[in-house]
Amino acid sequence: MAATDPHSYADTEQGRIQHISLQIEIDFDQRVFHIRADYRLDRRVSGLFFLDCSGQDIKRVQAGTHSIAWKKDPPDAILGERLRLIDLRGEQAFTIEFTTSARASALQWLDPAQTAGGKHPFVYSQCQAIHARSIFPCQDTPSVRITYDAQVSVPSGLTAVMAAAPTGVQRDGAASAYSFRMPQPIPSYLFAIAVGELGFKALGPRTGIYAEPSVLDAAVWEFAENERKIIEAEKLFGPYLWDRYDLLIMPPSFPYGGMENPRLTFLTPTSLVGDRSNTPLITHELAHSWTGNLVTNATWGDFWLNEGWTTYAEVRISEVVEGEDQTQLGRILYLDLLRAEVQQFGSDSPHTRLKDPMEGEDPDLLVSGIPYYKGSFFLSRLEELVGRAAFDEFVHRYIATYKFQSVTTEGFIEFLKQELPAAAERVNLHAWIYEPGMPVDIPAITSTLYEDVQRRGADYTRTGVLPDRDDVRGWHYLQKRMFLRLLPRTIPADHCGKIAALFGFEPDGNIRLLYEFYRTCIRSGYRDALPGIEHFVEKVGRHAFLVPVIRTMTETEWTRDLVRPMFERYRHRHHPITVAAVDGVLAQAGL
Repeated sequence: MAATDPHSYADTEQGRIQHISLQIEIDFDQRVFHIRADYRLDRRVSGLFFLDCSGQDIKRVQAGTHSIAWKKDPPDAILGERLRLIDLRGEQAFTIEFTTSARASALQWLDPAQTAGGKHPFVYSQCQAIHARSIFPCQDTPSVRITYDAQVSVPSGLTAVMAAAPTGVQRDGAASAYSFRMPQPIPSYLFAIAVGELGFKALGPRTGIYAEPSVLDAAVWEFAENERKIIEAEKLFGPYLWDRYDLLIMPPSFPYGGMENPRLTFLTPTSLVGDRSNTPLITHELAHSWTGNLVTNATWGDFWLNEGWTTYAEVRISEVVEGEDQTQLGRILYLDLLRAEVQQFGSDSPHTRLKDPMEGEDPDLLVSGIPYYKGSFFLSRLEELVGRAAFDEFVHRYIATYKFQSVTTEGFIEFLKQELPAAAERVNLHAWIYEPGMPVDIPAITSTLYEDVQRRGADYTRTGVLPDRDDVRGWHYLQKRMFLRLLPRTIPADHCGKIAALFGFEPDGNIRLLYEFYRTCIRSGYRDALPGIEHFVEKVGRHAFLVPVIRTMTETEWTRDLVRPMFERYRHRHHPITVAAVDGVLAQAGL
């Protein structure tokens, strides 16, 4: 077997899927998709053909006029099942008819009460990293790219959207059939679908927003600058090749800040804070249109080629849109987050390397900021060594060379040595990419916005006196967040209440601030924060913020016995990816 991705059963020497035509019926009563999938390969295939799948009830496999024998290997806890098509008899196309499992890990089914509108059910997918296989059998590796078209039948009154071009809708009373086409080839983890009560408003000629009606206007105001961001990004990285860039505002259970599905980014509703302070999240997801979606990591061990590049690209766009000083303050935050991640894993942990094969491990359970921040600083270091003009030329060549392709870390290194030898010869590639811990030559970062925060934080650590309202009036959200991160690990419990008053914290406020604040409250024994913490656990589905709060509760004596029953009260509200991560933290803590 010639599989090179440890998180997939695919053997690309057998052939590659080129295109899939999907007929999908959404069944909210049974919480399943009924699917007919027509596959076209890049060659005629005789003998075995392997697919990744997970839990589907397969009804029939056929190629031409022949029924194809098939079998599933026993399920693996991480990889799901290998579907073996026994012999395709020299055919280049085949059909599989099947029904997804009601427990498909890529899908979350929401009752009306779990939505913003409260009247209609909702279902959505989250396929990264290896969950597309739970929707349809596929070669579920980022090294294989497919095009697809789909017809999606949904109950009347609901709207279907996909990360694809909508091509029409037919309504017959009881149901509506939405059609889509994805002409650009994508890896399977970027397949995306959602169905619910949705409205749409345009932002510009290439941009718009889908959302539940009750939050649509707020989202339109929050992300009004998206069209401008595309224009600025094109100046930096070349033409936008996905035709449109729309957003879908997700229900609260969505496990990530954003998911960069081409044409239709899925976005957490916690980004709607009313002051546009979370719009850099969109800058990041938009940047994926070049780095990640257009040029993709070949395996999940090469994930830094996705997120490190995108964080670097986000910084470059932010310099233009947000300004230099604010952008540098954000980079100081990223450096602080990187140090915290390395400390949490341990400086010798292999999971602090950029190249982290994760063989035998679930990539969802190793989600961290390492590939984002360490990868971004590595690219900034390369830029520093040769200058921005030379590095920008390299970036354009890299994207143009590998667009709509997947790249390994080793392939990137070879390209760097060929195309930018001055940087490759002057940086310690092995230390940055293959060694654990913090790099020693991260470029220096300065920000006058940070200097004020640093001074206030040092004053508090020295004197125990908090700044007053006048001192922090006009602070940017990032300044507030950095101040919270500069606080001692534990502070007097009553000071937590004073900080809440100082910054005007409310339970439904900016979760990036609440996440920092509640961890300090937990460690400091501030019991008055418990109702707010419970509200956070109930309402915030975002993996990167919920899981650290849960972990802090497991590590602190007074909350340790509270955390398991608290999470169990709201388990049903969260996505399977988040639930699995929380269960892992609780199990590790012996709870």
